[in-house]
Amino acid sequence: MVALIRNLVVPVLLASHTGLTGASESVLGDALAVRKTPKTGNVAYTLPTERTFLLNVPASYKHGEAYPLVLSFHGAGGTSKKQQHITQLSDPSLRIAGKPFLTAYAQGVNNTDAGKTNIWTGAPYANTTADDIGYVYDIISNVSADYTVDSSRIYANGKSNGGGFAALLACRPDTSSVFAAFAPVSPALYEGTDAFYNCTPSRPAPVFHTHGVEDTVAPFYGRAPKKDGDSSRVLPDVRVWRRQWAERNGCARGRYAGEIAQPSRVEQVHEGVWEEVWNCTGAEVRALSVEGLGHSWPTTLGLDTAGSPNQTANFNLTSEYLVQFYSRHSLDD
Repeated sequence: MVALIRNLVVPVLLASHTGLTGASESVLGDALAVRKTPKTGNVAYTLPTERTFLLNVPASYKHGEAYPLVLSFHGAGGTSKKQQHITQLSDPSLRIAGKPFLTAYAQGVNNTDAGKTNIWTGAPYANTTADDIGYVYDIISNVSADYTVDSSRIYANGKSNGGGFAALLACRPDTSSVFAAFAPVSPALYEGTDAFYNCTPSRPAPVFHTHGVEDTVAPFYGRAPKKDGDSSRVLPDVRVWRRQWAERNGCARGRYAGEIAQPSRVEQVHEGVWEEVWNCTGAEVRALSVEGLGHSWPTTLGLDTAGSPNQTANFNLTSEYLVQFYSRHSLDD
């Protein structure tokens, strides 16, 4: 699907990305030269829709070789630059399936009616006029036009509201077949939204969920309706959401009525860090519960201050777990 999009849109996207409007053979030749020697490092994109994203391209990139592509979504009020900083996904030492990879740090849009900035579809405060799903496809097609992307190895992750959006991508029939695996971190999984209730993926989807137990923004054990009865910001116990995915991916329920799918393995992988794994017949579900951590992407440097004062972990999620998880999953499997 992505390969088809790439073949159809390359000429148009190339002209848009290089600022060409043009028609002379020399101009088109210059454009082709740009494509043959694409930029590395951070590359800022502005789409025809005026939406933007930041692409990080490894210095070792060689055009013609297929590279994995990761899309990363920031939390409400965040930015693509901040997401790059807290996730450390641009670390040049990282590999997915033995390859360096491209990372697109997406940028959300505002909803002035709700007083929210830089947000994503799937939350009750989202901008309902924004086409975030179309934007995701635009990112993939634009990057695929300028760089050689392995369309079997496109991945999604996100933090908070962006984590909820990554979970939504896993739940949709269309996007669940575009991305090979999904990794929401401290996701805002509002009850009544498609990422929680109306989840209809077109295939069993590998999901890796990480959450700080001390999270007070998207509480680990959920959030009840307000005293005035407002249930728009109700959040589920994340353990329920994990087990729903396990059942969705083919893990059997327990022997007794009402019993939910139990993990096949529970292990303490660091002090206060518990890993649960469901090895389902369809696709794996993996989860980390991090004691002592707040609403933060886990790093030993405490880069994500949203969980302050509980922002520092005793491990680095991206380098120790996330890229390994992605490496295990391809749409060709």
